[in-house]
Amino acid sequence: MLYSRLRHHEDRIFKKRLIWAIGGSVALVVFIFIFGLKLLVGFSLLVDNLHGASPAEKQSQSLILPPILDPLPEATNSATLTISGKGDAGVKIVLYIDEEESITLPVESDGTFSITKKLAEGEHTVSAKAKNDKDAVSDLSNVMTVTIKRSKPELTVTNPDDGTRIVGESNTLVVKGKTDSENTVTVNDRLAVVGSDGSFSYTYSLTEGENNLHIVVTDPAGNQETADRRVSYSK
Repeated sequence: MLYSRLRHHEDRIFKKRLIWAIGGSVALVVFIFIFGLKLLVGFSLLVDNLHGASPAEKQSQSLILPPILDPLPEATNSATLTISGKGDAGVKIVLYIDEEESITLPVESDGTFSITKKLAEGEHTVSAKAKNDKDAVSDLSNVMTVTIKRSKPELTVTNPDDGTRIVGESNTLVVKGKTDSENTVTVNDRLAVVGSDGSFSYTYSLTEGENNLHIVVTDPAGNQETADRRVSYSK
C-alpha cells in the first residue's frame, strides 16, 4: 500500500515536470519566432547602414547596368578626343578622366552617348558610371587608356651621309639609324626593320646616277619626322 502511494506521488511529479517542459519549449519557440525575427531584421538593417545604403538603395543600384565605352586609340596627336559609348536610355553618364569626375551627360534615346574633350599631353585613363534620377550609381565601366602626344619622334640616320658617292659592282646600300622601338620607319615608302633597342636598317638597291632616299619615322600617335639623303652610284 505504501509503495502504491509513493508510485502515485512520483507519477504526479513527473507529469507536472513534463507539462512545464512542454510549456517552456513552446514559449521559447514563440519568443524566438517573434523577437528573433525582429532582431534578425534589425541586424540586417544595421549591416546595410554600415555599408552606406539601405536595402532598397542596394536593390536599385544593382539594377543599373554600367555603361560600355567604345574603344579609344592607344595614342593620338589630336588636340581633342571623342569619347562615346552605350548605356541604358534615360540614365545619365558620369565621365571620369584620370579617376576624377569630369562631366555628366545624358544617354540618348537610342542608348548612345558621346562627348568631345580636350586633353593635355600625356597618358590618360577614361571610365564612366551610370546614374539614375534617384542618384543610384552603377558599377564602373570598362577603363580605357589613351596617350596624347604631339611632339615629333626621334630620328637619327647613321648611314649614309648626305652626298655619299658609291662606285663598284655592288649597288646595295644599308640605310641605318636610331629611333624609339615602338615607331615605324620607311625608306622610300618601304618598311625598315626596327629592333627592340630602336635601331633600324633597310637594304636599298641603288640605280645608276643620283638616288634620293626619303626616310620617315612615325610614332603610335601619328607624329612624323623625316630625313633625306642623296646618294650617287656608278659602276
